Amino acid sequence: MGDVATTAMPIGLRGTSGRGAAVGNVPIDSLSIFEKVDLRGNLPDGYEVELYRNGILVDSTRTPVNGQYEFLQVPVDFGLNVFRLVFFGPQGQRREEVRRFSVGDGRLAKGKLVYQLGVAQKDMNLLGVHGPNFFPGQDYGSLRTTGQLAYGLSSAVTVNLSGAWFESDSGKHWIGSAGVRSGLGALAVKADLAAADGRAMAGEVGLGGRLLGTAFTLSHAEYSGQFVDETRAVTNGFLKRATELDANLNIMLGGGAGGTYLPLNGRLRRLEFLDGHTETSASLRGSLRFSGLVASNTLDFTRSTSTGGAAVNQLLGNFDLATLSRARTQARVSLGYAVVPDPDLVSAGLEVDHAFDDRTLVNSSLNYSFRDDDTQIGLSAVRRFDRFTLALDGRYAFKSRMHTASLRLGASFGRNPMTKRFFVAEPGEATSGAIAIRAFQDLNGDGKFDGGDKVLPGTEFFSSNQTGRTDAGGNVRLGNLGSGNRVSVQVDPSSLPDIYLAPLTRGIEIVPRPGRTHEAEFAIVGMSDVEGIVYFRNNGAARGVAGVRLRLIDSRNEEFKSVRTEVDGYYFFEQIPPGNYELVIDPEQAKRLNICLPGAEKIAIPPSANRFSRNLTVESCK
Repeated sequence: MGDVATTAMPIGLRGTSGRGAAVGNVPIDSLSIFEKVDLRGNLPDGYEVELYRNGILVDSTRTPVNGQYEFLQVPVDFGLNVFRLVFFGPQGQRREEVRRFSVGDGRLAKGKLVYQLGVAQKDMNLLGVHGPNFFPGQDYGSLRTTGQLAYGLSSAVTVNLSGAWFESDSGKHWIGSAGVRSGLGALAVKADLAAADGRAMAGEVGLGGRLLGTAFTLSHAEYSGQFVDETRAVTNGFLKRATELDANLNIMLGGGAGGTYLPLNGRLRRLEFLDGHTETSASLRGSLRFSGLVASNTLDFTRSTSTGGAAVNQLLGNFDLATLSRARTQARVSLGYAVVPDPDLVSAGLEVDHAFDDRTLVNSSLNYSFRDDDTQIGLSAVRRFDRFTLALDGRYAFKSRMHTASLRLGASFGRNPMTKRFFVAEPGEATSGAIAIRAFQDLNGDGKFDGGDKVLPGTEFFSSNQTGRTDAGGNVRLGNLGSGNRVSVQVDPSSLPDIYLAPLTRGIEIVPRPGRTHEAEFAIVGMSDVEGIVYFRNNGAARGVAGVRLRLIDSRNEEFKSVRTEVDGYYFFEQIPPGNYELVIDPEQAKRLNICLPGAEKIAIPPSANRFSRNLTVESCK
């Protein structure tokens, strides 16, 4: 509940964000190849963000939509999809966010049921606040309810049902759809039928997978009546038919193990509207790494025809050459150009970043607009302190004489839910998730921190990008954990104050959310040892016996560990967590040798570390 994102329908409404509520049991990191991803987030003033999918540049933007970046309806590939968002700040700042999705063909296991239901006020945040340059979009604040249900009829066929009720400027509307997901050899196939108010109808078929080394999805839809399909046309225009093709591949340049790969990403879309006009768009993006540099080029083609048949064509391109982010000094050259209708240079730019140390960055830029004949220069610097950053930013345009100068003081302000104390940290933490942990030695075995337990200062916890040690109260907070992607936080056993201490679980897995700090009490317990000698009694005499296999059975009646006795009958179990156990002879060995323990040997291991001695006597079974 709060600020949520609703799911997109297979055909009909696209997903939207806003204040409301959502519930579902669909794994957050699993998608179908026929689905598309909407990526949104905060875009600070002056920042640019680039989106990469599996190392291929997909899109970039420096224009916020009401303070947010938006990458809508981004296609996915079969297998693991790693989306990397790279942010570039006006003073040379650079940070990354990574989101991972596992993409399949949309089929579920037989008998499995998944569902999603959400209701939200379109684009309206929880508190209803917005920035000074706010512009309400179409249907801003309107109520939208969407739901989906999928069920595995068999391992080969999955059915999908979806529905939506929504408000718009034209009134209240509904959409419903039904479809199937299946496979054709190594390819995935889908078919959907949909109906809407006003007797509007739609049907779609799709094919996706890999063919000749190329990952692709191909879909075609037909419409009748005034059917609203936002997944293809975000405007109010009613469609007659739509065709889409998304494809990407890696071309190997040169042979051998040291060959260079050229990843290409292409997209083609043709929309025919009910009023007769058509819109065709195509894009091709590629990037190449060589000699410490990365070169990328983007071509975007659009063609629009009116009802009368007149066509408007445009082909634009953008070329970038940048150094890889390993050196203290980085440079980036960009060139914007037009090919159709007339070849022309649009813009050129040079940007240089230099890091004097790990806390001080300086950025200089030079940009020229050929169409406006205007040159703009910029100089920025940022200094990071422990709890805040101080930045200076200045720009000047020679022709228009427009100039800006700003001094920025940035910090994040929050409250640690574990210690109940307020804190000030570097800017950026509010756009990411965090976790507050209390490490303690559980002395009474209840798994909770209470008066009988002992806090553990100096214990180290780490995630993929953060490390921290607990303070005198056993508390530590790890920030900047990302957003919406599972993160594992683990304890370093070598940092514990006693070799006999160990965590009940190695780590914690959470899904961080912007502005939220998860709470976790992390129990550390003492690990005990059990030792002794196994004697064999025969005719009143006892002697140590070798080779007896002993099993330590836990409270779940499962084997925790097993050992074999040494020459003199000695055995040793180490690192046993608290719990109730029973020592038994391996049943197969006991049956083969016809030996038994006279009685059950039960051991209760307390939370505090200890060493227990248990001598056992075996004898021939009667």
